[in-house]
Amino acid sequence: MTTTISMAAMMAERSRSGRMELPRDATLRLRAGPHGVRIRAESGTVLVTREGDLDDHLMERGDELLITGTGLVVAWALVPSSVVLSRDVERSTPPHAGSAAA
Repeated sequence: MTTTISMAAMMAERSRSGRMELPRDATLRLRAGPHGVRIRAESGTVLVTREGDLDDHLMERGDELLITGTGLVVAWALVPSSVVLSRDVERSTPPHAGSAAA
């Protein structure tokens, strides 16, 4: 089973339930975009691979991973799992107008 989700659909799903349930062997495909996406494993075990990243990331309950860039990201549920996807607020918030550059 393959699930493909866009950022808009992801945010709509998140606003409804706060998390996504992935049955065993389900895959979630997404692109983070310029602001990045944070993925947090709530339960189960999820393998995350990113285009251009030589490492795969095995995530279990409580683990978080910041996804940046425009490359394809695939999360594969090795067992029934739930994940929370959210925009990276720190990266997407512009600096205050009055702050000085370092």
